[in-house]
Amino acid sequence: MIYEKSTSSFFSRESGGGSVMMWAAFGFNGNVGLAFLNGRQNSPKYIETLENHLMPFAENIGGRNWEYQHDNAPIHTSNATKNYLNSKNVTVLEWPPMSLEIKPIQNVWCIMSRKVYENGGQF
Repeated sequence: MIYEKSTSSFFSRESGGGSVMMWAAFGFNGNVGLAFLNGRQNSPKYIETLENHLMPFAENIGGRNWEYQHDNAPIHTSNATKNYLNSKNVTVLEWPPMSLEIKPIQNVWCIMSRKVYENGGQF
């Protein structure tokens, strides 16, 4: 299983700060794929991220014996994205519509955020 999170900014500050767009994935063996993305994501950019980051990451964790999990964001469910994943023989775990944020990668974002802002750091 490979869990993914993308297309949301994080580490955003209310008082005029910026944000960082990241894509990350992890698998059963604990390895993590992490990429910093430029600008808002759309289907073509998401497919590029998958090609440049997911596919090499998946190869490194054991080839084809895995499933991919992402949520129902429009760029994840677009025909272009579905066609790309089908062309790569990627099995996608079905995600229920209007589901809560129950993805395991949410824990990774929380851990990272706590580390960045520990000791009262302001960025």
